[in-house]
Amino acid sequence: MNSNRKINWLNTLFLIFTPIVGVVGAILLSIYAGVHWQTWVFAFFFMFVTGMSVTGGYHRLFSHRSYEASWPIRLFFLLFGAGAFEGSALEWSTDHRNHHRYVDTDKDPYSINKGFWYAHIGWLVTLNTKLRDFSNVNDLTKDPLLRFQHRFFIPLGIVFGFLVPMGVAALWGDALGGLIIAGALRIAVNHHLTFAINSVCHTFGKRNYCDVQSAKDNWFTAIFTYGEGYHSFHHKFAVDYRNGVRAYHFDPTKWLIKTLAWFGLAKNLKKISRHRILSQRILIKQKALEAKLKQQQNETHESWWHVFENLRTSTQHILQKVEKLETEHSKLRRLAHQSAERKSLRNQLKESKKILKNAYSELKGYLSLWGQLHRQFYRFA
Repeated sequence: MNSNRKINWLNTLFLIFTPIVGVVGAILLSIYAGVHWQTWVFAFFFMFVTGMSVTGGYHRLFSHRSYEASWPIRLFFLLFGAGAFEGSALEWSTDHRNHHRYVDTDKDPYSINKGFWYAHIGWLVTLNTKLRDFSNVNDLTKDPLLRFQHRFFIPLGIVFGFLVPMGVAALWGDALGGLIIAGALRIAVNHHLTFAINSVCHTFGKRNYCDVQSAKDNWFTAIFTYGEGYHSFHHKFAVDYRNGVRAYHFDPTKWLIKTLAWFGLAKNLKKISRHRILSQRILIKQKALEAKLKQQQNETHESWWHVFENLRTSTQHILQKVEKLETEHSKLRRLAHQSAERKSLRNQLKESKKILKNAYSELKGYLSLWGQLHRQFYRFA
């Protein structure tokens, strides 16, 4: 930690005493008074609600504008996001946008290059809130709901972070349990789950989509962070409303946003095309293999270079083909919505979709070939 930085005592004391009250209080309550099972169930549910308000609201909706949401949804995220006690949406967003813009540099608010614990929690201990100018969130300050939450963040945080869980647990006669377990303990757990994205996902995992930044995909972290663990993908394609891009990726935030769209509560969900995503995966594998081949240039590896060059030429050909098909398919889809000759165009669109699907399958095959070539090189090199 930089000795020239002053301690932010408000943050520090809150980060110290909240987990102490939560953990010690939960133990003492369990021993001397007992905790209603409903309180534990509600604490996990409330942790999910406030956590998703941060990931779906603070992060993907406000920080990255990866989709648009109706005002009731925005208000919900702002109220229960305040209950997570991670700052106002404007504060969270300005820090996060700076993180993406200046990642791994001195201007990155929670740069992993300053150490694991600094990225995890140390940056909050020395955070100088007076240095925030909010110039990078001018688009967000136009929303009166965000201005309201920012202005009244502390009282809103107290109400939705402590009083609401206390009041709900009082319904079954466990107000103190609600305050300590669904309040303090829940806040502390959610804090460190969020913080793990800044520390764990910039230290452990695979750089599947970007090899010049520290962000890594970590599927295990995604399980506990509502889908935020696919961090290499997120840093490369931050505007995408998904973090777990594959169908089997555990990303409940993605599923929530999609569900909101089905009910007309969200719209303009931004997605990066499959062509761009697969192209980036292939590029990363190409670069990794090329770097290794260059390190071990000898007669044995001349044959590897020959295979490498042939595969690269073939890959470039299929990439160009898929890009062309994707453009034509998008054009047909627009015409099918606008033209009077919809029946004929829809038949063409159906055929185009089939051709594009086959091309994507072929492209995935090339991605698999790059992986096989990479593994074989390590095996025989």
